[in-house]
Amino acid sequence: MKILIISEYIAPLQAVASIRWTKIAKYLKLALPDASITVLTNQQQFTGPARNRSDPLLQKDMRCFDAYWQIPEGKELALYEKLKRRRLKTTLELQNRMQTLGKTRMRTRVKKELLLLVRDIKETICLRQGAKFLRGRELDFDVVISTYGPAWPHLLAEQVKREHPAMLWLADFRDPYAKDTDTAFAWHRHNAFVRRHCRQADVITRVSGNLHLNEPPGVPIQTIPNGYDPSEAMPPLPPDEFSIVFTGRLYGEKRDLGIVCKALKELASAGLVQNAAVLYAGPDDALARQLAGRYDAQDHLKAVGVLPRLEALRIQQKAAVLLQLDWNTAKNHCEWSGKMYEYMMARKPILFVVTGDEPNSFPSRHMGELGGCCYEQCRHNETYPRMKRYILDKYTEWKTTGNVTIQRDEGYVRKFSYEEIAKMVGEAIQKND
Repeated sequence: MKILIISEYIAPLQAVASIRWTKIAKYLKLALPDASITVLTNQQQFTGPARNRSDPLLQKDMRCFDAYWQIPEGKELALYEKLKRRRLKTTLELQNRMQTLGKTRMRTRVKKELLLLVRDIKETICLRQGAKFLRGRELDFDVVISTYGPAWPHLLAEQVKREHPAMLWLADFRDPYAKDTDTAFAWHRHNAFVRRHCRQADVITRVSGNLHLNEPPGVPIQTIPNGYDPSEAMPPLPPDEFSIVFTGRLYGEKRDLGIVCKALKELASAGLVQNAAVLYAGPDDALARQLAGRYDAQDHLKAVGVLPRLEALRIQQKAAVLLQLDWNTAKNHCEWSGKMYEYMMARKPILFVVTGDEPNSFPSRHMGELGGCCYEQCRHNETYPRMKRYILDKYTEWKTTGNVTIQRDEGYVRKFSYEEIAKMVGEAIQKND
């Protein structure tokens, strides 16, 4: 069986989004022994002003690819990226404002809409470059797999399927196309994407059952979660200090790590903990300090900047508690994310902080199966004391024994191994073939 995977986020690019199809491809080789896998991605820049990071762990997994095709950047995309870099600071500031909860002024909403339209220009350029790259090549694949985001892999797969109707097309969504941060006009425009462009798909997969798709009628839908690679698991090590570790982006004010700093400050003021801090590794140092500063708790935050994934795994290995942050609203229901699967692999206590106005989130219902604790902003009076007690219990255990422990449902955790997930993908391909 010959499989073509079209994805912007894939090995060796260092990004949480790159893990999903790199790992599924790795274990598809076991699930489908006769599979030959070709990857099509855009050309990654690991040098120069637009330099990305290469992930050495994902680089090892590239052995599972039988061919690796990179679409040349081309003059149009090079010009787009050059203009984008000139406006980078303004763009990043706007993106942060776009991620905040609550209402925004009309001027900001207009700017936000324009930014989304500019992104659509890039999608069109990438589609055109991809189609040009494939022109004249013999596409004798049995299966084409495309994954969002961004959108151009689906747009290109749609074109491939149109030209090769016998080829099975699996359209994967690890994110919703229409998002709760959209303006009203953008929501209307984005909400039509899947129905318009994936109607020829043989199967659509989504990362969670709550992911909004507005899928075409008659196309089978299957949930394929993210997961962890058991071969990357590092044995948990005793913490040298009591650190609550979070690695990743903060997405404006949607992820509130400051509330955990507040809890540490109150426990320290009561003489119950000493030298305890939230250790933040990610690109939003200034925002992290701002969030902690809201509670006058910045003394309980240690920000170390962006780390290579291997180093991030190592600080998780020695953490006292791992911290996850997400939001839960009527339009955006949070579930387990790629970061949570790393945390499952680390075998450490997990604290999940959920912002937003929708109570009884998925994490609040399932953290017990992971031996963790969930705080919900909309149930502050009920869940904040519980979070403080959980932190204090783990601190007391660490001070007494020098280590921290968890009790969790191992059968539940095993379901999220990429080895098991790849079997699901293999079954979906064979069922719809």
